[in-house]
Amino acid sequence: MKIKEKMKFYSLDEIMDKHLGHIGTPRRDTFEAKLLLDIL
Repeated sequence: MKIKEKMKFYSLDEIMDKHLGHIGTPRRDTFEAKLLLDIL
């Protein structure tokens, strides 16, 4: 049986950068604005 490799962990910022773009991009800004409105 093969030994499992260690699981890699990602920060929330890394995941958001990958899927929404870096801070300052229009898609990321739109997402963060909607998120802020949902929280309020």
